[in-house]
Amino acid sequence: MAIIHPKLSQLRLSPLNQRRAKPSAVEAMADDIEAHGLLQNLVAYEDDSLLWVFAGGRRYRELKTLVKRKGIRSSDTFPVELRTKEEAIELSLAENFQREDMHPADSIRAFAALRDTGMDAEDIAARFGQAVSFVYKMLRLSALAPALIDLIAKDQLSLEAARALTLTDDHDQQIKVCKAANGHAHTIRRMLTTEKVDTTSGVFLFVGHDAYEAKGGTITIDLFSQGAEGFADDPELVREIAEEKLDAIADEYRAIGWHEVRAGLDRPYDLYMKGSMYPATREPTEAEAERLTAIDAEMEAIAQAEGEDSERIDALSNERDAITEGLRAFNREQVAVGGVALWVAHDGTLGKSFYRAKAEPKPKAGSGEPQPLYSNSLVADLSRIKTRIVQEAVAADPALALDVLLDSLAGQLLHGAHSFQMTLEVQAKAVATDMPDELMATSDVRSVEDMMATRFAVVPTEGRFEAIRAMSHDDKMALLAGLVAMTVDGTVFAGGSPGQRHHHFEQIARASGVDIAARWSAPIGLFDKMRRAALIDLLRDEVGAPSAENCATIKKKTDLAVNVSERLPAHWLPAPMRIGAFDRAENEHEEFEADMDEDGSEQEGLADEEMA
Repeated sequence: MAIIHPKLSQLRLSPLNQRRAKPSAVEAMADDIEAHGLLQNLVAYEDDSLLWVFAGGRRYRELKTLVKRKGIRSSDTFPVELRTKEEAIELSLAENFQREDMHPADSIRAFAALRDTGMDAEDIAARFGQAVSFVYKMLRLSALAPALIDLIAKDQLSLEAARALTLTDDHDQQIKVCKAANGHAHTIRRMLTTEKVDTTSGVFLFVGHDAYEAKGGTITIDLFSQGAEGFADDPELVREIAEEKLDAIADEYRAIGWHEVRAGLDRPYDLYMKGSMYPATREPTEAEAERLTAIDAEMEAIAQAEGEDSERIDALSNERDAITEGLRAFNREQVAVGGVALWVAHDGTLGKSFYRAKAEPKPKAGSGEPQPLYSNSLVADLSRIKTRIVQEAVAADPALALDVLLDSLAGQLLHGAHSFQMTLEVQAKAVATDMPDELMATSDVRSVEDMMATRFAVVPTEGRFEAIRAMSHDDKMALLAGLVAMTVDGTVFAGGSPGQRHHHFEQIARASGVDIAARWSAPIGLFDKMRRAALIDLLRDEVGAPSAENCATIKKKTDLAVNVSERLPAHWLPAPMRIGAFDRAENEHEEFEADMDEDGSEQEGLADEEMA
C-alpha cells in the first residue's frame, strides 16, 4: 500500500467499482472540492499503464467536472492510494457498506457553527453544494432550544416533530409544547397554530398574501410544509380584510336592487330552508341568433373535415357557451323579491346562492282570529337558545348523555324510527347554536362546541384511538357527554312546526333538570323583535288587562318594548323557552305557533304602528 500523486489524465473509472448507479449532486460536490480541495484520496489499481479508480468514483467524477469548468487541469496531480487489482472488488464493497451519513443532530450543529462564523445561507449553500432552501431549513432547526437538539441526537425526538417546533422561536414554549404533545408532530403543529390562520385556508386565500401584507400582516413561514406555506399571525386582520371584501361585493348587489343581501365568512346555516332562485332565460337578439347559427355550421364543417377532436372546435365551443350564458340573467321582478347570500368557500373562492327573500303577499287574518305572539323567525331563535342551554346541561351529565345516545340508537335500530324524528341524530354533525348578540346580552351560556375544543384540545387527530383508550373513565364520560350534547337539537326552524323530534327534546330537557330562567333572561332585544300587537297581548296575558291598556297608548314601539320588559314578572320566559313547550307538538293552536308569514314581525309591526 503506497500513496502516489499521478496526473488526473492518468486516471480512469474502474469497472470493478461496486457502486454502479450514477451518483447524484455531482455538480454540487464539485463546488465543495473547488472550495476546500480533495479532502480524501482516491484508491486505484494499475493496469495497462493506467490507474483505475475503484474507491472514490464520485470524487473522480467531480474532478472531471472541475476540468470542464476550467477550475483545474488534467495535468494537475492528486493523492491516490495504490492497491492490487485483486483487492479492488472487496475494498470497494467494504467502503460502500461502511459508509454512514452524519446524524441529523450533528448536521444541525455543523450548520449553526458555520452561521456563527458569519456565513449566511447563500454562502453556505455555495460552499458546500447544497440548495439554499435546504440550508435555510437546517438553520431553522439549529435555532431550536439546545435541549431539543440533544433529544434529536439521542433519537428521542423525530425530525418531523422538530420541524413543527420551529413554528415558534420561544425556547421555553418549544420545550413546553414538546412535552405536552409527547413529541407528536401533528399535535405540536396544532398547538402552535391554534391562534393563527393557515395560509392555505379558504379565508386567507380569499384575502390573498398581498392584501394581508399590505396592511402590516406578518406570516410565520413553515418551510417544512408542501409548497413552503405558513401561518398568518394576525387572524383578526385576516377576518377584517375578508369582511371588507365581502361587504364591497355585497354593496354591488345592493346597488343592483336585490331585496336582501347577506354576507358572512361562513355559509348561512339556514340556507337550505330557502327556496332557490335561478336566472331567467331570454330570447337571443337577432345578432346573437345569427352568430349561434354560424358557429354551429362552422363546428359541423370542421368536425367533418378534421374530426370532432379538432382544436379549432374548442374555441368555437367556448364562444358559443359565452353567448348562451349571457342569455341567462335575473330579471327585475326576480331582483325585487330575491335574496343573495355571499360567503367564503373552502377553496378561497366566493360562495353565492340566490333565493326568494320576500314572501308573496297573502290576505290578512280576520280581526276575530287569534294572532300568534311570536313570529316564526323569533320562535326559531328562542328554540335555538333553549337548545344551547339544554346542550350545556347534557354535557354536564354523562349518565344522561349515555341514555340519550342509547335511546336514539334503539329508536332507529330496534323500532325503525327515522333519524330526523329523533332529538339526537347519530351522524356526528354538530348542531349550530349561534345567536344574534342582542338575544344573548343577558346570558353567559357558551356553546358546548367551544367548551369541548378547549377541554379536549390535546386529543390528537393522528393516534386519536390510542389517546382515547388511555383516558381515565371520568375523562371518557366527559368526552361522551360533550359529544352527545353537541348533536342534541331542539330548534324549530323558521317556517316549520314542532314535531316528534321536539317532543323527544322536551323529555331530555326535563330529565336534565336544567333551570332555563337561571341561564337566560329576556333581553330588550327580544321585545324589539316582537309585533306591537303581540306585545300588548303578552302584557294582557302575563300582567293583566289594566296594564296592557295603559301601555297601549304608548306610540313609539321602542318605548313600548321597554315598558313591557319592565312590567313582566321576574324569571319570566317566553313560551317557546319553557320546559314542556313542545310536549304537544300536534296542537296547532298553542300560543307559540309560528307565524307563517316569512316577513315575520316587521311588516305587521309597521302596519300596527301606522294605525296607532
